[in-house]
Amino acid sequence: MKVKRLRWPIDYISQYEKMGVSCRCRCRYTKICRLWQEKKYMQLFSLVLLVLLFADAEGAAGDSASTIRSFAEQKSPLVDIRKKPVLNFTLSDGDEVGCIPIETQLSSGNSTIPIQLRPSSRVKRGNSTACRRGALRAEQTFKVEVGSCPNGTIPVRRTRDIFNLTSIFFQTRNVKDNNDLLKQSTLRNQFHRRKKNGPPGFFQPSESNSSTDDQGSPHEHAFVNVNKTEGPFRGMEVILNIWEPYVEDPEEFSLAQFWLISGSYSGNLSTNTKNYSTILNTIEAGWQVFEGLYGDNRSRLFLFWTADAYNDTGCYNLYCSGFVQTSDKVVVGGSFTPVSKVNSSQYEIELLVFRDEQSGNWWLMLNDEPVGYWPSHIFTGKLRDSAEYMEFGGEIINSKAGEKRRHTRTNMGSGYYPEAGDRVAAYQRNLQIVNENNQLRDAPISLGRAEQPACYNARISTDVPEWESHFFYGGNGHSKRCRHNITTAQ
Repeated sequence: MKVKRLRWPIDYISQYEKMGVSCRCRCRYTKICRLWQEKKYMQLFSLVLLVLLFADAEGAAGDSASTIRSFAEQKSPLVDIRKKPVLNFTLSDGDEVGCIPIETQLSSGNSTIPIQLRPSSRVKRGNSTACRRGALRAEQTFKVEVGSCPNGTIPVRRTRDIFNLTSIFFQTRNVKDNNDLLKQSTLRNQFHRRKKNGPPGFFQPSESNSSTDDQGSPHEHAFVNVNKTEGPFRGMEVILNIWEPYVEDPEEFSLAQFWLISGSYSGNLSTNTKNYSTILNTIEAGWQVFEGLYGDNRSRLFLFWTADAYNDTGCYNLYCSGFVQTSDKVVVGGSFTPVSKVNSSQYEIELLVFRDEQSGNWWLMLNDEPVGYWPSHIFTGKLRDSAEYMEFGGEIINSKAGEKRRHTRTNMGSGYYPEAGDRVAAYQRNLQIVNENNQLRDAPISLGRAEQPACYNARISTDVPEWESHFFYGGNGHSKRCRHNITTAQ
């Protein structure tokens, strides 16, 4: 009978192994396994009783397996955001969203710095004449169908990307060392078709032994910029209409965004944290259609950042330590609904980024909801305190570049050129900067140089005076206009 009573520890060990722990592999680290293998039943039985008593004292009696699991996760320096949801939801767009404790999000990393739950300051608004002209606010599918997660938790999208995330941020390729011998080198963010590229107008120095193509970079932009002399910038605000442009290949994307920038590709990375690096640092956000990352062609909220010119730091959304989410209503990487239609209803989102006066963190607001922040300490350059440059625009990837083939058919914006104007072309309006006094004011903009202006372009507009600083942008890619006017790399 006594032996039969010991079936429970056997069953318990079986459950323990189902959790991914092998007693054969971890015997020397796992006291329960070691005692069982050494047939020390009494000691094992005593240990099990202690576990039960501990669980009862904690109000968790009846599930010792979960107690051990929780203990194991507490010992882990980084809890996977997909393992510990409080609630799970399946949305109409196919996304699975879990509500997880805010402190367990992957993006917070090992930081011992307390999470800032709300910004300590707000930007000061002037007498803005911003007008929607009949446009409506786009919301996220999660907010429409669920509303919010419980207090103390955040909604996190479970990934269903087509490509493994590792292939988006890392690539193994052949490079030549000093002895001209080929060797394998894992380089971050080097796969040009899937990686996030630098801001338009910031040219990356060409690498030795790297091939160039007759159509230049596969990343093509249509954008405007704010003159550096208007800075330094403590933030910006923009209203964008949302589209779901056609994207020809899963390896390509189409997006609309802003860039807050300091440094340059040719800058240096300082090893002294007291000094600013001059290397490129960016904060980026907007909407994006990218099947390779999200598993569908819906328009979604995306975030990005880098502190060393897209080399060893930064990533999309919450996939690495960096951006800290605090909102229980916003899904980073979540889809928007509805989206704009040509000659029909226009749907918009409003993005505001500003540097918190007390903490120095860069806070992101979506439609007046504080989403979270980029901690100032993750940056190496002047972006710890302010941005030197600011840009707004659209970007696509042309996966056909350099292959002696036609240009991609991927659309930017609505797929119409900027001269089509309101209700047809994509726009970004009421562009404002946050100055050193934490005040919003109109952003004076100038047109940036598009890589392929016959395929995608921007037009600064005065068509709608109440929109203040605004521009239209876009294009449809491969077409008669684009095909016969391709600009070759110089």
